[in-house]
Amino acid sequence: TIEHALGSTAIDRAELGSDPRIVALTAPAVDAALALGVQPVAFASDTTGAPDGRYPWQSELAADVPLIPVPVEGTLPIEEIASYAPDLILADFAASTPTQYQQLTALAPTIPVIGDTVSPYDALTRALGTALGREDDADAVIARTRTALADAAAELPGLAGRTALLSQYIPATQQLVVVADPDDGASAFYQELGMTLPAVDLPATAGNRLVVGPERVDVLNSDLVIILVNGGTAADLEALPGWADLPSVRSGGMLITDYATIVALNTPSPASLTYALEKVRPTLESIAG
Repeated sequence: TIEHALGSTAIDRAELGSDPRIVALTAPAVDAALALGVQPVAFASDTTGAPDGRYPWQSELAADVPLIPVPVEGTLPIEEIASYAPDLILADFAASTPTQYQQLTALAPTIPVIGDTVSPYDALTRALGTALGREDDADAVIARTRTALADAAAELPGLAGRTALLSQYIPATQQLVVVADPDDGASAFYQELGMTLPAVDLPATAGNRLVVGPERVDVLNSDLVIILVNGGTAADLEALPGWADLPSVRSGGMLITDYATIVALNTPSPASLTYALEKVRPTLESIAG
C-alpha cells in the first residue's frame, strides 16, 4: 500500500509482475522508473525546455519510448494513456486532484502526487521500490544522492545557516514565482546542504508557491537565489527596480540558470538533484566562502 496526498493505492505485486508496463507522467516519475532499471512504456514531459521531453540526467531513457504531450492544465489524455495498457501509472503531480486520480485509477493502479505541491525527491523512487518489492534497491538509489549532498555540505561548511530560494520570473505576465515553503518538496536540496529558507509571508493555503509582481523583488532576500527567466533574458531581471540591491546580487549568490536546472530542482528526484548539484556547485562555493 502506497500512501499519498489523495489517500492510498493498493498494489498486488503478483498481478504487477516482474516486468510491469509503467506509464510515467512527470520527469520525476520517469526518473523513478529508470533508477530501478525499468523502461516506461510511455512518458509525459514538458517540452518547453527539452523539445524531445528528455532532460540531461535521463540518458538511460530508451530512444523508442514514446512521448505523451503534456495536456492542457486540468485535463489528462486518458485515451492515449489507456492505449499503452499500463499495469501501473506513476502520475505524480499530473494527478493532483481527486478527479484526475479517479480517471487514472480506472485504467490501472495509480500513484499520484505524494506531497502538497510536488513530491519529496525520494518519494516516487521509494514508492516504486515498494510496489515492485525492491525497497533495498530504492534505498540504495536515494542513499547515493543523499551522500552526494552530505559530502558537498561537508566540503562547503560555510553553507550552514545560509538562506536560499528557488524562483522564476515570467516577463510576459510580470510574475515572480518563489518556492518559499520549507515543506515544499523543492526545498529539500537546500536543507540537505545545511541551508534554510528565509522567512517569507505565504498565502493562506499551505504548500502553494508564492506569486508576486516584480515590484516585490525584495522577497528574494536570501544569500542564494537560483532563478529562471521564463520567456525572457537576464536583462529583464536586471532592469527590475531593487534588483541590484538584493543580497545575492551583491555577494555573488545570484544564479540565473537554464530551464533544465530549474526543472531538476523544482520537481526533484535523486537523479535530478545529483545533476543540479554539479550545475550550481560554483555558486555554492562562492557563497560558502
